Amino acid sequence: MNIESNGYVATGFVEDVPVYDEGDLAVVHGDVVESVERLSKVVAELVGEGRRVVVIGGEHVATIGVIKGYRAGGFKPCLLVFDAHLDLRYEYLGVKYSHASTFRRVLEILGDTELVYVGVRAYSREEMELAKSKPGVTVITPRNLELLGLANIVAGVRRSLARCESVYVSIDMDVYDPSQAPGVGNPEPGGLTSRELLPIIANTVDERVVGLDLVEVAPPYDAGGVTSVLAAKTLQEALIALNLKLKPKYSPASS
Repeated sequence: MNIESNGYVATGFVEDVPVYDEGDLAVVHGDVVESVERLSKVVAELVGEGRRVVVIGGEHVATIGVIKGYRAGGFKPCLLVFDAHLDLRYEYLGVKYSHASTFRRVLEILGDTELVYVGVRAYSREEMELAKSKPGVTVITPRNLELLGLANIVAGVRRSLARCESVYVSIDMDVYDPSQAPGVGNPEPGGLTSRELLPIIANTVDERVVGLDLVEVAPPYDAGGVTSVLAAKTLQEALIALNLKLKPKYSPASS
């Protein structure tokens, strides 16, 4: 299956993005904590070399390891999260390192920081109470998008992140409606379409983005590979947009 390399929203080509593939992480099957620690060490090393890290994964718990690595590398980024869920539970089924607890652990690592969610439509009482208690947490729902429109949502995200020196982006594929991305671990009806999410990503990613991840693709549930294709297109759009923002701006020589 061929995916065209040009951007859907951002005017650019993915082959212009300078990418180095570090390869797969050697995870320890059955030991999530050790796998997260290994990931954090790899990320810390890459960040120390001045690289922006892009992580492609299944479980959203991978974000914990990435953020630990950035923190070890001296960064305390704000967070821009595209997700159907808040992932703020203290634990899930007795497990603290879980996809449902990802950003609870991340906030423990970073402390108070701006955390902007886009696409959230499923959460527990515990999670929403915690979100409301944190002044830096902003939750934008699909209903907000429906009522306010794309331009206002983009403007709102930018306002929330205006004071941030660095930003980390996390994209959970269940932010999309299951009709567009069925191959995820926790599908949730009422999600965003690609014609909504791709422009939001392209217009909120900027030069402050120090890294990003795209997670929760579950190939065994992905009939026809449509989720994998959409994941690739989503990541491509984010990388093209980021690369364009990082390019030196042309300025005519003064006469």
